[in-house]
Amino acid sequence: MKFYGSINARPITSRATFDDSDGNGANEASGKQSRDETLISRSSFAVRAIVGFASLMLLFASSGKGRGTNIMSLHKRDMLSLAIGPYDDDHDMNEPLFYDDQLVNHFSTDPDASSATWSNRYYKSTKYFKGPGSPIFVIIGGEGALDHGMLYPFVTEHLAPRFGAAVIEIEHRFYGPYRPIMGREATVQELLELLTPQQAMADMVRLTKHFKDELNCLDYGRTPDKYCPVITVGGSYPGFLSAMFRLVYPDFVDISYASSAPLKLYDQSANQYVYYDIVTQAAERLSAGCARAVRETLERASVAIMESSSMEDALKSFNMCVDKVPDFIKDLASLNENVMMSVSFSFANFDMDAYPPSKDLAMYKACQVFQNKDVNPVERLKNFLKFDRSEYQSEADDGSCFDLSAALSGSGNDDQMWDFQLCTTQINPIGCSTDSMFIPREWTLDSLVEYCQATFGVTPHPHALADALGFDDLLASGASRILFTNGLQDMWSGGSYLENVSDSILALNFENGAHHSDLSHVGPSDGDTYDIKQGFVQITNILAKWLDEIKADS
Repeated sequence: MKFYGSINARPITSRATFDDSDGNGANEASGKQSRDETLISRSSFAVRAIVGFASLMLLFASSGKGRGTNIMSLHKRDMLSLAIGPYDDDHDMNEPLFYDDQLVNHFSTDPDASSATWSNRYYKSTKYFKGPGSPIFVIIGGEGALDHGMLYPFVTEHLAPRFGAAVIEIEHRFYGPYRPIMGREATVQELLELLTPQQAMADMVRLTKHFKDELNCLDYGRTPDKYCPVITVGGSYPGFLSAMFRLVYPDFVDISYASSAPLKLYDQSANQYVYYDIVTQAAERLSAGCARAVRETLERASVAIMESSSMEDALKSFNMCVDKVPDFIKDLASLNENVMMSVSFSFANFDMDAYPPSKDLAMYKACQVFQNKDVNPVERLKNFLKFDRSEYQSEADDGSCFDLSAALSGSGNDDQMWDFQLCTTQINPIGCSTDSMFIPREWTLDSLVEYCQATFGVTPHPHALADALGFDDLLASGASRILFTNGLQDMWSGGSYLENVSDSILALNFENGAHHSDLSHVGPSDGDTYDIKQGFVQITNILAKWLDEIKADS
């Protein structure tokens, strides 16, 4: 998760011409997917989503109607069988599939717009599926392309065989090369209507309904032994979406497993300073003395920047690219502020990957750069920027200088789309306290409004999402069967639920865990710490208990 996305949009290409550099793009996609002729009913379980979305849209100024593009199938497919078993056991779960009947706008009242469709990328596994009556895990895509198949081995290779479950993983709209608007850039008005958590959840409900029909799973209450309970799974922003699925679609989603899900950040109730205070504590835990070394270096480097004769002189002093400075940086003061901010952003990224604890972690190595007393503060910061570039910018430039624009805003479509969400309703109120190792900085809505107006011409609405979905009071909203998991070394835990809310809204915390360490891309291994290993057992047992309750109730 990032604060800002790119302000420079790439031209959006069609599926026929998209070239994925790692070979996992459109040219690799194969397998014709049959179309789901059964439209999902939105008259019962989606009422809250529709009403919430409508009220949310009233907050934004609108001009004209957003129209989607009906995308024709441009690649070869094999027809999927709808027969009951063997459930396509031979399908490679890391081979992409495409659902061509995904609606561009689930909430449109315009007859033309309401029928427009696009092709939604997804992955599936029925390797362990025991047939109708067994559960379905829905892995939720988030603010990045799903180019490499299934994300979480804990789900696909541990939970799925344990429960005889099928698994589907669905890419979030507007992330990756397959989007509701193709062949051109989406307008701001289209993004306001189409790039929302509500639209993304409606996508995933519709596609999961198609998947359930494919597996011959029946609706709840009709034939209990053929009802397939749905368990949503996600980490970070997708963790938030997982919890929202259970809250907004309780008649369709039975259980939510939400790791590192910052609900309290998005409902604006989290302390704005807790985020970087946790980053500071995590860095100090890995390398004693790191926090003091970072703060002292930044304070002295800040003075050096402000005493520079010009912005160009300051940039060259720290080997930053003179021609890669964001337009909103106009003087030494704003340059200084944003350089200091980029250091905190980098440590935040290091913190998310800080598991399992070891000296091989980027965060530990970054601390060592700052703790090197053999060089002066300017050289220490310069060396850190070089280290940071080697970690995150090696593919973005030639390595000769530090790209401040990329460090602050990212690059490419995915970063731009996330930036847009952060400028509309996914508001992250995050500042740096005097207790953190970074230069103190207060987060203000005014500064965010200024940035978002300049970048997109939109105004952030911090409370709109919580008002629409009701997640600021889970009990009052009738939520149940939501499992929150948190790594206590992860700064996002400061915006999540760390205590049980009720006997069916639970929280598990892992002392050594970082950002959704229980949902890593490696899966359970001998390298896991004891608390995470215990967590896998606890998570499995909680899900088993809830599935038994669902079966008994049906």
